[in-house]
Amino acid sequence: MDFAQLKKHFEERDRLAHLLGIKVEEAHSGYAKVSMELRENLRNGVGLAHGGAIFTLADLAFAVAANADRATVALSAQTSLSFLRAGKKGPLTAKAHTLHEGRTLVVVDVEIRDGDEYLLASARITGARTAKPMFSED
Repeated sequence: MDFAQLKKHFEERDRLAHLLGIKVEEAHSGYAKVSMELRENLRNGVGLAHGGAIFTLADLAFAVAANADRATVALSAQTSLSFLRAGKKGPLTAKAHTLHEGRTLVVVDVEIRDGDEYLLASARITGARTAKPMFSED
């Protein structure tokens, strides 16, 4: 599957990513860069980037990196995310790099930065490879 098909798949079929306006900027085997504008509805009660929005961005970066050029789906099984700085300015960008790709497990590191390139959060996500085909219709 080429980049355009992969981008369309994640931006349209992942309903939460679509709702939040997450865009797939780059992707290839073991790597992804995704971003989203820091809209007002993605800010918390004190006007900063909502932790849930940051987590979702990291999770989608993992999904794209772990599933690019793969025949079966990897789903996140465990996430450790550290918030390092408050997000004040968009867009938010997450870059994911695969550290380990085994038969059943994949481990991906994700960095999330704001519009000024400050590191907002760092995540390590472990995924489990399933038997489900990556691009099935169900």
